[in-house]
Amino acid sequence: MPKFFASCASSLEYLLVDELNQLGAENVREGLSVVNFEAEWSVLYDILMWSRVASRVMYPVASFEAKDEQALYDNTSIIDWSQHLGIGSSFLVNAQSFRSDLSHTKYVSQRIKDAIVDHFVESGSARPDVDFIQPDVAIHCKIRHNQVTISIDFAGVGLHKRGYRSEGGAAPIKENLAAALLMRAGWLVKCEQKDDLELALYDPMCGSGTFLVEAAMMALDIAPGHFREYLGIFGWLQFKPDLWESTVENANKKKVDNANKQRLVILGSDINPKAVRTAQTNIALAQVDKFIKIRIAGLDQVDQIELPEAGVVIVNPPYSERLGEFDQVKSTYNQLGDLLKSKFSGWNASILCPNKDFGHAMGIRAKKIYKFNNGSIACELLNLEIKSESFVKKQNNDQFDPQFREKLSEAGLEFCNRLSKNRTRLKKFLSKNNLSCYRIYDADLPDYNAAIDVYGDKLNIQEYKAPKSVEPKLANRRLMEIQRAAAGVFEIPLNNVFIKQRRQQKGDWQYETKGRSESGAITDKKFWEINEGGRKFLINLADYLDTGLFIDHRLTRAMVADLSKGKKLLNLFCYTGSVSVYAATAGAMKTVNVDMSNTYLSWAQDNFRLNNIDSSKHQFIRDDSLRWLDEAKQNTEKFDVIFLDPPTFSNSKKMQDHFEVQTDHVSLIENCIELLELNGILIFSNNFAQFKMEFEGNERIAVSEITKKTTSQDFFRKSLHRCWKIQLRA
Repeated sequence: MPKFFASCASSLEYLLVDELNQLGAENVREGLSVVNFEAEWSVLYDILMWSRVASRVMYPVASFEAKDEQALYDNTSIIDWSQHLGIGSSFLVNAQSFRSDLSHTKYVSQRIKDAIVDHFVESGSARPDVDFIQPDVAIHCKIRHNQVTISIDFAGVGLHKRGYRSEGGAAPIKENLAAALLMRAGWLVKCEQKDDLELALYDPMCGSGTFLVEAAMMALDIAPGHFREYLGIFGWLQFKPDLWESTVENANKKKVDNANKQRLVILGSDINPKAVRTAQTNIALAQVDKFIKIRIAGLDQVDQIELPEAGVVIVNPPYSERLGEFDQVKSTYNQLGDLLKSKFSGWNASILCPNKDFGHAMGIRAKKIYKFNNGSIACELLNLEIKSESFVKKQNNDQFDPQFREKLSEAGLEFCNRLSKNRTRLKKFLSKNNLSCYRIYDADLPDYNAAIDVYGDKLNIQEYKAPKSVEPKLANRRLMEIQRAAAGVFEIPLNNVFIKQRRQQKGDWQYETKGRSESGAITDKKFWEINEGGRKFLINLADYLDTGLFIDHRLTRAMVADLSKGKKLLNLFCYTGSVSVYAATAGAMKTVNVDMSNTYLSWAQDNFRLNNIDSSKHQFIRDDSLRWLDEAKQNTEKFDVIFLDPPTFSNSKKMQDHFEVQTDHVSLIENCIELLELNGILIFSNNFAQFKMEFEGNERIAVSEITKKTTSQDFFRKSLHRCWKIQLRA
């Protein structure tokens, strides 16, 4: 009896074993992401048609040891490829390697291709072509500990590609994983029950509709291979078309004879109109649109949907690997838990969850938990019974948790102690300077690699990206411990601690407009008012990587204010205008503020209004600062003080060209000097860690670094910026 093996995603092996046994395979044995089996050819064709879980099905044609490319080539050459590839056939080679001397998979694929081509050329046959998209025969090479297995890939492409999906959503779940989750949710068992009860399923975050389609195909006995127009076995020389045709006919008969058509109710909804349109297209392509109803609705609009009395809820809530979105995702799970409790009593629910904290946020005890990988993300499927005895009290993030230390690891307690010591060390400094916004921690401990800033009664945590050697789950766990410990030390609720992950700035991503009406007025409750140096500023800890106030520039602002009394200030790349607020309240005659972001310019004007500054003496100009400088040089206006704090890098579409501070700072400074009055002063700063100052002074221009004077005590570990004073002498 022929031997085969089927691959699958990690953790799906047991499901695949059960499925293969039910389809008639023999001697079925699971391995790591693979299941070996034997089967008659008719059964093999059924597996290709009916397997909902397998990723690929392989037919091994040779096994041998190969420690070098010559052994690989020689052993591949002696395989009788004329048994597999016909004249004029195309092929493709894919390779995997695990802990073997031959580790470069592209080179392995190339040498196997060479051996196959040479096999035909040397026998006087036509040279076969390589087809990277849809080859007649797909060949797979797996090397483990130098043991090579070469197989014919009967799938050709992943079996998860059923043939009905037009396009996915933002992060569509693979069809075979969706099918596996439905099996774990008990849906397949319900479909096979012979009764007259309504067969109901609902996905309130259906995305592109994969769960809905897979559930309908299970219930209606539609084979996952029904819509597939291509398989790798079709071009194989020993393919039996008559046997495949018989397999197709049997599958069609099952679909026609299905008894679930009268009792099937499948519902879906999503808040994203584009996702709903995509789902509707996929549902129609799968020919199950008569059985599925879908509409645009958020979780707070589910009560508008007419629901059966009982059924199965299955959902893969949207989530992100970006740790900075943790609170937002957790809130979604919280809302989902409230929805299940209020609207789905008596139902069963299965929720895909990438983090235990998200699951706990629902407040429903899981009856069964299954571990899965959704791509590279480790997840759990939480099977829930929606009944009052399963409900648990959710942690209240609106209140301080006095037992927070009991929930910390030993390392977390060490972090806690360090935070407390830092508070004690800074106590006199903060009191003397009347500071409510300051840095309390900056990666003091290597395992807790983050910066923590205090903004009144709120904390802002910026996690430095963990090295690749640290597993994402461990990095995430440490970050959550930082949040819990910091909230505990400062005796504030978790809701007052905001988490962000630093990442490379690209284009104008940082200029997203949030929390404002069309007129530019602030409408978002995530803006808070804070006080610094007797001035008021608006900050936003939730929507942006930066908060609206660079607290490391506290002394710089005071210095510019002193220099600007009774004088004119130019503030380039002005951000939210905090430097200009300092200058204006210190008596500056005029300030000109230039930035290419409407969001930040509106924010700056809000800060001016907050401090009761007469805006008639001050200008707010939306423009690329580099372009504005070129034009300003043609005018006669000069400035007594210029504050220049450019970004490290910018390639925004709003700019004429990209900007790099290291490459472009000399010409930028030179252009600014042309706008200075005699004895005028330019304060130049940037936060590029590897920056090297290349602008040199002369008898007319004095240059001195003043970083020590602009670095406050709370940034003693490392200054975030470097700063220079450049003066044009008379």
